[in-house]
Amino acid sequence: MKKALFAISSLVLALAFTACGDSSSGASDSDPSNGGKPSAKGSFPQNGDPEFYCYATSGTDEDGKIWGQIKLNIPNYKGHVERITFDETGNGTQYYEQSYYNLNSYNKTAMCLEFEQGIEEKSRKRNFTETHCENGVSYFVISFQGAPINELMMHATEFEEDCEQYKREWEDGEYEEYQKKR
Repeated sequence: MKKALFAISSLVLALAFTACGDSSSGASDSDPSNGGKPSAKGSFPQNGDPEFYCYATSGTDEDGKIWGQIKLNIPNYKGHVERITFDETGNGTQYYEQSYYNLNSYNKTAMCLEFEQGIEEKSRKRNFTETHCENGVSYFVISFQGAPINELMMHATEFEEDCEQYKREWEDGEYEEYQKKR
């Protein structure tokens, strides 16, 4: 639980350090049984994928928007997706998702309470266009305007470094305790 709370705290830090990106990969569907409200499904199967992976990708869309994305899966622990998309004027969005696997009801509730508190604390400085937390999946979308292009480019390219760090941690056995739960 300490690692889960630490990771959620990392989400709050991410809010403090950046204000960019978007992804349809984690967009939720409306759930008619829930009054048409979004149902958090996330970008991963309910209990994650069985293999470790981390992909950092980037490119330019047909409309000229630049994007960068990271997708991480740590078996039996968590999944993470972050995508920033922006144009040459510094306008764009950031999509940020965390999925935690195999949480009990108490930990799911604690995760969402901490997520909502982090969103509330940062909402005065960030333009959240969508936030959601449910069943071990949390995500938010931020829109921004006039952000410095060099900072956006740097943030997009840091995803590769982040993947290398996660791979080293995986190889060094940092996530072994979660693998014993299989």
